[in-house]
Amino acid sequence: MRILLVLTEINQRFGQLGAAHGLMSISAYLKQNGYTDIHFGYYPDKGYLEQWQKDLNKIKPQLIGIYATAPQFQFIQKMVQAVSDPAAFIILGGPHPTIFPQCLEQTPRLNALCLGEGEYPMLELAQALEQGKDYTQIKNLWIKSENRIIQNPTRPFIQDLDSLPFVDRELGDHQKVIDNWGLSQVRILAGRGCPFNCTFCSNHRIRKMQEGRYVRFRSAHHIIEEIKGLQKKYRFNEILFDDDICWIDRKLVHEFAERYKKEIGLPFMFSGRAEILDRDKLTKLKDAGGTRVGFGVEHGDQVFRNQVLRRKTTNKQMVEISRIAKDVGLQVKTLNMVGLPGETPELHQATIKLNQQIQPDVAGVSIFYPFPGTDLYDLCLKEGYLKEDHASLKDDDVIYKKSILDMPRFKPDEIESALKWFAFKVFWPYSKIRAVGYRVMLSNYGETLLAILGKFRRPLRKLLKGL
Repeated sequence: MRILLVLTEINQRFGQLGAAHGLMSISAYLKQNGYTDIHFGYYPDKGYLEQWQKDLNKIKPQLIGIYATAPQFQFIQKMVQAVSDPAAFIILGGPHPTIFPQCLEQTPRLNALCLGEGEYPMLELAQALEQGKDYTQIKNLWIKSENRIIQNPTRPFIQDLDSLPFVDRELGDHQKVIDNWGLSQVRILAGRGCPFNCTFCSNHRIRKMQEGRYVRFRSAHHIIEEIKGLQKKYRFNEILFDDDICWIDRKLVHEFAERYKKEIGLPFMFSGRAEILDRDKLTKLKDAGGTRVGFGVEHGDQVFRNQVLRRKTTNKQMVEISRIAKDVGLQVKTLNMVGLPGETPELHQATIKLNQQIQPDVAGVSIFYPFPGTDLYDLCLKEGYLKEDHASLKDDDVIYKKSILDMPRFKPDEIESALKWFAFKVFWPYSKIRAVGYRVMLSNYGETLLAILGKFRRPLRKLLKGL
């Protein structure tokens, strides 16, 4: 069976990643079970429809699996509708169909959705299609059948992540992915799931889609063995643990840190939250080779952050854990948003002030995008900040650099200006060089400049650690 796994990254801010953990995991599981004719369709630019037709004509896929996020859905719809072969079965997976399965009704040519984890249902679907058997009762799948939608129940979350094969990085050109933007960086997932319930994120609804424990981690042994295998195949200088939140379990932290230091030794970066990090964990991870910890500030007004974002972390906790991280020798990266529902220019100043207190090495910022199916999307509809249901960016708008909210006291052009000046205002009191550098990086020409300077990225990090 010819299988085509598809990733779109059109108008992606600061370039494309070129790979998706979910697709690579599904590919690895299919290959482990005998399906070797698997192709990767990657569409990162505005010529995606032309390339899509070329790939369809060349590959002639029998099963097409597409990874979908909300900002990419408008492009994916056009691709799905352009598939002329009636025998090609098209299924959508990823966060968007999982938390907003109504998208199946919005796309006539689409055959099915996968809700939640896709390894088991995709294998069962491939087997059913290949053998000409009934595929309408496969758990986790919503299937169109004779003008109706069959909504199958879901199976439990996969509890033993070590039972899955290492993700298939040969699905695409992974050395190119590693070398992208001059980073020489491998991205790895240590686990799945997040225990928190932020209103802007899909986790609080994905958790309800399947039974069983949602937050799961691979063993230290499994993680280390994957990295060893990658060292034999690829050239890279550092590792980014790409999890939403890493290193909750103290026992795992200690075992991983001890083995990683002895057996790997490469620098790595990771994410966490003020509530789960402490001096012990940060010290262990720094000693193992950790260079930077990132965590979400989101918004600097503590009351707003609690009431609107459902984040109970205090400003004091964020400042204190940042101080500890720096004290043990780690860089600190904060993740911030602007243009949140109900925000005003005055409220936005609180995010700048909190970051000035933290004095991060890297200050990440993006414009809020309301993901359909999340609590914050529902709030935007309720308050009238979205002009229509399922609103999306224009085809030429860069994701996370444009706002689609219509708020009376914080207009889109003001939000976009706040994005461009955010890091400048954060860094100016204590690092003039970084302030100017980030202002250039967040300008309309930032992505182009980063592409040109890609070969010099590592030395430039000494001046602009966010590079």
